Amino acid sequence: MPPIINTASLNRTAEQYNPVLQVLPFMLLDPVLSELAINLLEVAYKDTKVTFLRKGSISKPYAGGDPDYEKIGKAIERSLEVKPSYAALKDHIMNYKSKLITGNVPMATKVDNKTKKHPYEFLVLEEKVKTVAEDIISALFFAERDEADKSPMGMFDGFGTHIANDVLSGEISVAKGNQYKTGSIIAPTSGSDTAAYDKLVAFIRAAHPALRKNAVLYISNKTLFHCQDALGNKISGKDVLEFEVFLRHLRGSTFTPGLNIASSEALGSGDQLILSVPRNLDFGMNTKGDEQFVQVRNPFEDPNIVQFWTQWDAGTRISNIHPKAFLINDGVQVSTELSGDYVVTS
Repeated sequence: MPPIINTASLNRTAEQYNPVLQVLPFMLLDPVLSELAINLLEVAYKDTKVTFLRKGSISKPYAGGDPDYEKIGKAIERSLEVKPSYAALKDHIMNYKSKLITGNVPMATKVDNKTKKHPYEFLVLEEKVKTVAEDIISALFFAERDEADKSPMGMFDGFGTHIANDVLSGEISVAKGNQYKTGSIIAPTSGSDTAAYDKLVAFIRAAHPALRKNAVLYISNKTLFHCQDALGNKISGKDVLEFEVFLRHLRGSTFTPGLNIASSEALGSGDQLILSVPRNLDFGMNTKGDEQFVQVRNPFEDPNIVQFWTQWDAGTRISNIHPKAFLINDGVQVSTELSGDYVVTS
């Protein structure tokens, strides 16, 4: 007697929606990563980048005799290891038995007791992938890999975690030249308070000349507003609130004609400043296709329960923390909730 359920059809993928399902995380992440000058890499397991640092001051006058040979330099390895994460949803299709499906669903349909297909399947897939992308953006700078943390902040080590680890190990420090202590950057407390802008200028001026030639300043919206308001106090010009005017003054104050500012919601609301050469930050993910990324299946004893399973590997890396490529202050990062429209906390 043949089985009541055709098990061969239970494992399905969202491949049938190509090219309609054009909302995969790579497509949603790309604009944010481009805004932040972050490289988007396809990484299977682990990717290691080697930066060669040349030894300086090796030239000397020749006077004959035995020459003194110098080391040519040293190679620094920094790895990006992607870690597995997932998002699982399940729903009972009988919840929609009397409902006609409209809206974002490609074709209006009713619940079919034969196919056991979720009537909102496309909508669930579309919205779920959007939420996963927002989870990743929220985690970029703030996450710390922790399998016991059942939230996006446990998915992988974000850029902030790498920075904290390098500060703890001494690889980032004032002595090494890749940290400059500004102290807290707060809103002006009076019409003559210019401290926020002055601290930002001092931070950029403290950077290595090679970094100032071509740099991206990572600064939260909140701290950027404080600096804009402080500059307004300094020059008594209300038009300074326009971003292009502010950027022009900042470039002039710090002699950084190629300076660009990245002020995305992904940076949170803290007063940490990061100055880096472009494309020094890497985000890696294991697949760009949807064949394995999004799956729809009925794996339960009750075939009316449909599972929407999403799985991926992801991770981050700061390629080079040498002072010629990287500088941070002593500010603190504060994350901002970016994912979805609501979160149930209890």
